[in-house]
Amino acid sequence: MRIETTDMAGVVVATPCGRLDLSGYPSLRDGLLKLAAASPAALVVRLGTGFEVPSTAMLAVFSTVRMQISRWPDIPLIVAAETDVHRRQLARSGVARFVSTVPDVASALDVAAEPPPRRLHRVPLPNSPTAPMIAREFVRDVCEQWQLPALRNDALLVVSELVENAVRHARSEPDLQVELRPCTLSIAVRDDDPTPAVQTEALPDVGGHRGLELVDRLSLRWGNTPSSDGGKIVWAVLARWPGE
Repeated sequence: MRIETTDMAGVVVATPCGRLDLSGYPSLRDGLLKLAAASPAALVVRLGTGFEVPSTAMLAVFSTVRMQISRWPDIPLIVAAETDVHRRQLARSGVARFVSTVPDVASALDVAAEPPPRRLHRVPLPNSPTAPMIAREFVRDVCEQWQLPALRNDALLVVSELVENAVRHARSEPDLQVELRPCTLSIAVRDDDPTPAVQTEALPDVGGHRGLELVDRLSLRWGNTPSSDGGKIVWAVLARWPGE
């Protein structure tokens, strides 16, 4: 199973080629999740003549991907079934109850043109002890720009821990992404180490280095997602306060 990709004005169109069976299922699932981790405006999966599905049960891969990316980065996933065979298979599988399905890429782009409102800022950070400080200043400015005073302190604590972990443990130059949606603010940090971040117990009476326990306490949810370049993205989603 391989995936060919095309960028159409910020929308990634992914064309899987090969046989979707038990051996191809993980590579398609993980490949789509990595594409989604780059946080495009939308992810369109184009099912053409080069895509074969011996069992409709395997199409549940799209429901699985939709469920995982709904946690983060929460972008639209649209399946464009270009052949009659694929349209019949999707109808029998029940995938359309969970995933938006359309007959062609043009229709998918129309759906993607009306995504949920979002604002997004990214910044590269140095592999340096100063990275958390730079990240805090960046998030402070973003919260001021987006008028999120009540969320600012939590966001500063979360970004500080995520960036500090990337520098201390991954020993790489992190990339920071902050995204605002109607009900949430997400903070994501990419690094070069594929090893997932794991929550450990914080040390008592030690300032700073509180680890992911703090992130877990302040966030609606957090997690790890492999990045397309072989590293990982550690992300956290914070709830916006009423009135913001």
